[in-house]
Amino acid sequence: MEQMTNIQDQLNQILNGQPGELLSAAGTQAAYGALAAAVVVGLLVCFFGLKLVRILGTLMGFFAGAAIGAAAGLIIGLEGMAFAGIVLGAGIVFGLLSWFLYRVGVFLLVLAQVSGLVLTLLPGSWISAVVALAAGIIVAILSVIYVEPFVIIVTGIYGGLTAGTNIAALAGLDAMTWSGIGIVIGAVIAVIGIIVQFMMHSRKVGKKERNYSKKVKEQDSMESEVEKARHLLDDDDDDDLQD
Repeated sequence: MEQMTNIQDQLNQILNGQPGELLSAAGTQAAYGALAAAVVVGLLVCFFGLKLVRILGTLMGFFAGAAIGAAAGLIIGLEGMAFAGIVLGAGIVFGLLSWFLYRVGVFLLVLAQVSGLVLTLLPGSWISAVVALAAGIIVAILSVIYVEPFVIIVTGIYGGLTAGTNIAALAGLDAMTWSGIGIVIGAVIAVIGIIVQFMMHSRKVGKKERNYSKKVKEQDSMESEVEKARHLLDDDDDDDLQD
């Protein structure tokens, strides 16, 4: 009954030409939903960045390809379906390239995350944009050479700060999101996420080393058995010759 009354009140507001409060409430709910989603994504990236790097790199490759396709379409002067086609096609091509060429995806992902963070933390200007791009390229190149440690650190920091600043925004601390409590919360989450990622990676490496050691031991054991069998056969042959 109460629900029916609320629905009726909402309809009366619309019929009376007063939908502003409803729209405002819907907008607020959508904003909170977007912030909550950003927190979840940030936490996933922070704690599972290395495990998700191929998927994240593929998405980044798709967006990069789409941006290149859009720029090419604008330069050529394409419109309508032709423009949409070149954007989508370039995005798919770069996305597949990033999926199959692992380090390409790593490069694009780290470039986007580092550049985005630096650009957000610095005051808005063309100098900041150049510094952000340069920092992103340098760290991305290092990430291609030393994949695991750099991916863990970059995704941990990026995901932690994303989660922390959006948690601050959800708590109503918008003015302090990127200048105070949001960064503090994000830094704490980032440190925890980086530690967790390094622990999971070390366990994975340890498991691979144990499996490799087991295979080597089995191979050595097999070779030893073959060598023993060969010696036995040689001994039998010697006995036959003596007889």
